[in-house]
Amino acid sequence: MIYRHIFLIFILGSLLLSSCGIGDNEDPVPAFVKIADAKVVLPDGVNDTEKITDIWAFADGQILGVFPLPASIPITLTGSDIELTLLAGIRNNGINDTPVFYPFYKSDVRVISPEPEEVISFNPTFQYVTTAKIPVNESFEQTNSLDFDLDNNLTTNMSIVSDDSALGNNSGLIELTNNLTFIEIASQTEIIAGENSRGASYVELDYKGEGEISIGLAKRQGAVLLVEYLVFVPGKQDWNKIYIDLTDKLSPRDYDGYRIAIGFRRTGISATSKIWIDNVKHVHF
Repeated sequence: MIYRHIFLIFILGSLLLSSCGIGDNEDPVPAFVKIADAKVVLPDGVNDTEKITDIWAFADGQILGVFPLPASIPITLTGSDIELTLLAGIRNNGINDTPVFYPFYKSDVRVISPEPEEVISFNPTFQYVTTAKIPVNESFEQTNSLDFDLDNNLTTNMSIVSDDSALGNNSGLIELTNNLTFIEIASQTEIIAGENSRGASYVELDYKGEGEISIGLAKRQGAVLLVEYLVFVPGKQDWNKIYIDLTDKLSPRDYDGYRIAIGFRRTGISATSKIWIDNVKHVHF
């Protein structure tokens, strides 16, 4: 009789648990935001070059994660509208294992009202934040502002050409030979100490060609100019974009002013090595 009571209690307990429903202990069915690509739009409405590799996603202020593009972002339903905030992720200094969100692109914010298993597809659009300063912004469409001589060789120069470009009609071309294996230039614009508020500072650069490109700073201390390169980039067959983080190098106040420095070194075996650059920006707060 005791065993029968125990068996009945077991059966009753099983029925009570089953009446609650298996789904009660499962996670709710999510919706998904599908993003194939992203773009950056300039104030004049023209699409800028970009190399956005990831999307940093937030729902109602809570981070959902970092998602490589193309991305499928799961969204947990809350029963009400959800404010979705997307930040543009890049690879700092072109290094694959250093993902960060780019602080100068304004977040794409939109309100969604998803249903379970719904797939919402769109491609976010980013713009520069209004507080960003861009003292160097060279697209080579009119003139060349990257012609400050650093190597003390008057025969070295960069030409403006229209045979290839990453954006617009023109780009800057450097030609290196056996007799001219290195060229070093800087921006005409000098940023004076105090003009940079010591927040984030970056250089953006589109490039292609055969050779090595060095990007860094030419810091002036009184009348002395000290050149320090941060990143050394091998040329690419096709146009590529890189974001170079200058923040740590500009945090010390060890300069009266600085310029963006770019060096070009011949590394190939061709009689003439060509390197193109375009859309060079220095962006800071």
